[in-house]
Amino acid sequence: MNLPNFLTILRIILAPLVFVALYFGGIWTAVGTAIFAIGALTDWMDGFLARRNKQVTGFGQFTDPVADKLLSGFALAAVSMAGFVPILPVIGIILRDVLITTFRLWGMSKDVKILPSRLAKAKTGIELLTLFVIMFYASFGGEPEGFWFGGVSIWIVFALAWITLADYFWKNRNILI
Repeated sequence: MNLPNFLTILRIILAPLVFVALYFGGIWTAVGTAIFAIGALTDWMDGFLARRNKQVTGFGQFTDPVADKLLSGFALAAVSMAGFVPILPVIGIILRDVLITTFRLWGMSKDVKILPSRLAKAKTGIELLTLFVIMFYASFGGEPEGFWFGGVSIWIVFALAWITLADYFWKNRNILI
């Protein structure tokens, strides 16, 4: 157990707390937004620390993207439930995440590590930033009606999600056979 892996585990623990806080609304929306921001920061910090301190582990390489997907998945479900983003792209993004995780497990069964590409990391960054902006807006009493940013940005994340899925499959097509 090292600090980067601890931060990844912390993100996994924080993920459902984001959903619960946003579900209760009111002041809890601000709490959920703060928890989400902490979780998003751990995403950056664990990777930075692991590379800087040469503490990259197989556990971290697999678990870090899963932790990202849990944090964003719980947040996506919450902002969609609250009406800030449409449900269809949320389902598509979560489906893509399940497919990627399944593909990674398939790769592991064939002794192949499928690591996130730069494009996939950029998608995650854009997704986390988008979710933070939506939750921050909601924290200050913003209403879903007329909030075009949520709808437009989530469709952009959806498009990036499926582009990166195709990229994962294409770059690792040798293990599909």
